[in-house]
Amino acid sequence: MAGYIKKIGDSYRVTFDYGTDTKGKRDRRSKNVSSKKEANALLSEFNTNLNRGIIVTSSKCTIKELMELWLKVHTKNKIWAETTLYGYENIIYKHLIPYLGEIELSKLTALHIQNYYNHLIDDNGLSPNTVHKHHICLKCAINYGKTQDLVYRNVLEAVVLPKIKPFVGGTYESSEIRQLLNKVNDTPIAIAVYLGSYLGLRRSEIIGLRWQFIDLENRTILIKEVRTSAGKKTIIKEPKNASSIRCIHIPADLHDALLKQKDEQAINQKVFKDQYINSDYVFTKNDGSPYRVNSLSEHFSNFLKKNNFKKIRLHDLRHSFASILYDKKVDLMSISEVLGHSNISTTSKIYTHRFDKTHKKTIDIMGLALEN
Repeated sequence: MAGYIKKIGDSYRVTFDYGTDTKGKRDRRSKNVSSKKEANALLSEFNTNLNRGIIVTSSKCTIKELMELWLKVHTKNKIWAETTLYGYENIIYKHLIPYLGEIELSKLTALHIQNYYNHLIDDNGLSPNTVHKHHICLKCAINYGKTQDLVYRNVLEAVVLPKIKPFVGGTYESSEIRQLLNKVNDTPIAIAVYLGSYLGLRRSEIIGLRWQFIDLENRTILIKEVRTSAGKKTIIKEPKNASSIRCIHIPADLHDALLKQKDEQAINQKVFKDQYINSDYVFTKNDGSPYRVNSLSEHFSNFLKKNNFKKIRLHDLRHSFASILYDKKVDLMSISEVLGHSNISTTSKIYTHRFDKTHKKTIDIMGLALEN
């Protein structure tokens, strides 16, 4: 209960607790009444209105102040990964604060939020999927505000979100993958395309692969480290979950490609001499320095366009890998493990709709069951 009653002589003092401000200062206000019944009624009415969001607290905390406080606390305690922090900062400083920043938290309404989401889609051209990310960010921040008694309800619960449009990327069949591998040979991105095609690696895993994690003699690759980015900053870290740390067999063609890449780096090291950067990365520029994280996707897209291949994303090599294995009767659990998914349900959710769009296998079984 936000408040209390104290008997003072022949009267009763009702103290109402309006919460705290961003500096932690408590705001309590009192009123004296002649009877305990009246005091109980006043305090009960106050708490009812408080819980319904009718009471406006004394806190002048704005949306801007709340978001910055939320960021500060979570950054100080290192709760988020750097990439997560970058994503939230981008949402907050580029979008939320310019549009909602000056509104006092206690006066924020669902209509404010609804108009903000409409603005993101209609004026900024953002997708419903991105709006959902903004919603998660703002909802978490306001929930934090509730724990600090800066606000007593989260108005986002009354907001109608746009329907998410699931993204469906393209895939290559095995014949298209073979054509791609033949064409990409002797290009700077060859080894990256081989790793994506033969092992279904994520971009961050390809970019972050070092020679120290490759055993060419025993033909194994250990996925233990990834490279990603937060804005212009490159981040080296462990994979996203424990299941993503995995040891994968190297098939013959990929083994040859890796040997070729190692030989080319050795030649480049002699050419560049002291200017060569011994980064230990597998996918590098001629001088040994690693590529910028996003540049691989750009190079891959340009290569497909230049050589008249069907447009897909680099990540779609991973989808193609899974689809081809499934078509070859590999069980879903094995596919899930080699992809480094945390559990088989992740694999099923992402890929099942890709594997058999006409449900041929299922319908054929029913057809056989009904045959005379």
